[in-house]
Amino acid sequence: MALLNPETDATEPASLIALPRAAAASTASHKHVIADGAAEYAAALHDLDRQHRKLRTGFADHLGLTHNEYDAFMFIAEQRTTTPKELAATLRFTTGATTAMIDRLENVDLVHRIPNPNDRRSVLIEPTFHGAERADWVINIFVRIASDAVSSHDTLSPQQLIESVTHTTATLATATTKIA
Repeated sequence: MALLNPETDATEPASLIALPRAAAASTASHKHVIADGAAEYAAALHDLDRQHRKLRTGFADHLGLTHNEYDAFMFIAEQRTTTPKELAATLRFTTGATTAMIDRLENVDLVHRIPNPNDRRSVLIEPTFHGAERADWVINIFVRIASDAVSSHDTLSPQQLIESVTHTTATLATATTKIA
């Protein structure tokens, strides 16, 4: 992930040029018919993704981490215990790059290595007490942000919001599987 420029990102969001607009979508000669509102929904999802990346950048900056270190740390915190191999596969890093990242996270007391009771040649990585506190801080802020979004929405109920996001997530997961 590239770092975001606060000067350029503070402006109004630019239109999503790569995605078709409603007028263009209706004249496009695609085999797949574009649903009404799809281009606007795609642009809204893109903006959501952009804002979420900026939030993650803020979390990473607050913790003194790079994006990749933040991703690794949060994966470890969410899993509670993982192996370097699982972490490398999740991040799509080499084992050497993963080892260096674990070293950096250990140096700032967010994770530590412990012997793997199931494989004496392997170690497990888990959050330290300090790391668990930092992960809880991130999650609590994220839940407060979500609470603000749910409580301030005046059209959909909390359950409808959940269903909408869950449906979109499942649709994205299906598309991702097809692409892979």
